Parts: sequence; C-alpha cells; structure tokens
Amino acid sequence: MRLKRVDYKEGDVVIHQGSHGDHFYIIRSGRCMVTRESPANQQNIDLAELGVGATVGEEALLSNEARNATITMLTDGTLMQLGRDDFHSLLNEPMIVSLTHDEADEAVNHGGKWLDVRVPSEYRASSKANATNLPLYLLRHKLDVLDRETPYVVYCDTGRRSSAAAFILKQRGFETAVLEGGLNRSGL
Repeated sequence: MRLKRVDYKEGDVVIHQGSHGDHFYIIRSGRCMVTRESPANQQNIDLAELGVGATVGEEALLSNEARNATITMLTDGTLMQLGRDDFHSLLNEPMIVSLTHDEADEAVNHGGKWLDVRVPSEYRASSKANATNLPLYLLRHKLDVLDRETPYVVYCDTGRRSSAAAFILKQRGFETAVLEGGLNRSGL
C-alpha cells in the first residue's frame, strides 16, 4: 500500500549519480540501464541492464550516501516507488542482523567469513584476517565469487556500506550479518 506507481518513458533518468537517495524502486515493467560516471573515462560505463523484478536505490538509502550510479529507462516502463521513511520501517530493520565485534568473531570462528565492502585501497590499509574484498559498488555484479552456503559477516568503516551490502545479499538469498559500527568501532 505504500508503493507508488510511476510511469517512465524510454530515455527518462530515474536516478542521477551523485544525487541524494530518497526512494527505492522495483521495476514492474520495462528495462533500465545502470551506468556510472568515471573521472578517468569521458563516457559513462555501462554496469548492468535490469528488467522486471529488479530493485534499485536501496544502497543510498541504507548507506545514507550519494547515489553511486545513474539509472536510465531503456524502454517505456513502470516502477514502483517507496519513500525513504517507508523503506526503513518496512524493509531495513527486520532484514539486517548486527553483531558486536565479539559476536562477529565467534560467527567467523564457526564457519562464517569476513566480507569487506570497502574500496581496495581501504582494504589494503587495514582489514580483517582472511577477509574477502568485494566493494559495495561491484557487489551486485560479482555475486558469483561468493559461496551461497557460507554465512558472511559484512563490514566497512562505519557500518553504513556494510548495511547496504547485507541488504543486497539477503535479497539474493545469502546468510549475512553486519559488524556493528564497522571497523572504526571495533578497534582494528
């Protein structure tokens, strides 16, 4: 009941990279292209083509950071839109499990694996032992490198990016938890 139907035409931009995240979208009909601007490249980089049932916009809502890609309609279509407050009350809290540093260590000691969703330079500067580095901006497109049978404890510096990553992983059937407060709170 909280979803709002929004119709778009081919070529319409649904989300602009760098803008503030205020909505979550579910593609009801049509196709969208996900692109990212790159300072090194004058042209946008095509990341993915999304179709019916795909979702966009949750990363910025969960991380409270600017949109990291642009979403443009490839065809006419309809998206279902959910506002920030409704998204947080309906989807975020029940889906994401947070673990204290001690609880996270225990989970990893019992078969879990650390998943660092920071950029590679942050990972190289400091990371958990035996962690896999898969930056948040690549997560959707590199899920095949993760083992679906392994529970992951996801972390970043503050917990924001890891919350977004855990949400994406949960949507796709992975067992995940977030390191509460991130590395800044854990003392690494």
